[in-house]
Amino acid sequence: MKSLRYLTAPFLLGVLTGTVGIAQTPVEALTLAEALALIEATETAAAAKDLQLSVAVVDGRGDLIVVTRLPGARPTTTDTAIGKAMVSAMTGRPSAATTGQGQNALYSNLNDSTGGRLRFFQGAVPILRDGYTVGAIGASGASAQDDEDAVTAALRAVGIQ
Repeated sequence: MKSLRYLTAPFLLGVLTGTVGIAQTPVEALTLAEALALIEATETAAAAKDLQLSVAVVDGRGDLIVVTRLPGARPTTTDTAIGKAMVSAMTGRPSAATTGQGQNALYSNLNDSTGGRLRFFQGAVPILRDGYTVGAIGASGASAQDDEDAVTAALRAVGIQ
């Protein structure tokens, strides 16, 4: 019965986000070059505010493309940045929209299916292309708002979204 629970969470998430059973127009996947440009732009935004962050970029499934930890950032911030980005990619919404939802049955099941790697905190935003989520970028190490501001500034600077 527990294995059914693991299959149900992604399906329900797809229903809630409108992606199950709908033919989608293919969109260009997020590239490594774009992910690296986003990391560099986030580093610039963080340096301007003297923030010590970890930054992660994931693809549309929530799989890691690249992660970096800036000098001075705590080691634990890398897992948190990845988890925030995964949440944003999987839901297609800023991670702030799921803050405090970790105990919700749907999100709890989804988190279980990822081995508990999701982090339901503000600090990540989806990367959209032609209205479709192709990835997400998340940061951790400063205040939740500063984390989100840094990644949002990076998206603007790179011109992806």
